[in-house]
Amino acid sequence: MIKLIMFDFDGVIDNNYDLSFELNGKKFTDLTREEHRKIYEGNIHIEREKLKYRDTGFDFLKSLSDTRKARKIGEETKETLQKLAKNYDLGIVSSCYEYGIKDYLEVNEIKELFSFLYGFETHKLKTHKFKKVLNEFKLKQEECIFITDTLGDILEANEVGIPTIAVDFGYHERERLEKGNPLKVVSNFEELIKTVKNLN
Repeated sequence: MIKLIMFDFDGVIDNNYDLSFELNGKKFTDLTREEHRKIYEGNIHIEREKLKYRDTGFDFLKSLSDTRKARKIGEETKETLQKLAKNYDLGIVSSCYEYGIKDYLEVNEIKELFSFLYGFETHKLKTHKFKKVLNEFKLKQEECIFITDTLGDILEANEVGIPTIAVDFGYHERERLEKGNPLKVVSNFEELIKTVKNLN
């Protein structure tokens, strides 16, 4: 039985792919869209190191975080989170700065829906953050589900044994997501809610 739903933030709650590509393009010279997507096929902090010979010194994480207060959540996204929060504990596991995500949650009045937020300040690796969730909430892997939009996140969840549902409206398309063998790839929030319910 699922007790806790963990959400990736960028690309799932805040569908900001074009902004991410724009800002990553300021950090790495001549970045193509495919190179940008490949950054998210593994842990982004490790993958970015492979491009450091093209690094301009632009602070991507801070710049992205500083946009959070101005970003508005989609109505369907907000309604989905509110519905799920009635039956499950919700949390956020992200690779970005927690302070920016907190700004977004407060501005969009959804902060109270989440029991925790683990971002860059907690650890660079999502595997570490998943283990922290299991330990702190005394949960088994099969009692959790992680919702994400990138292959890299699926692979990190797989390492810890956390099942995943992937959404194909974020950073990665269905074909790339399926390489990680998530439980399911969904294309909208209505399908996401149905999939979660069917797991219980």
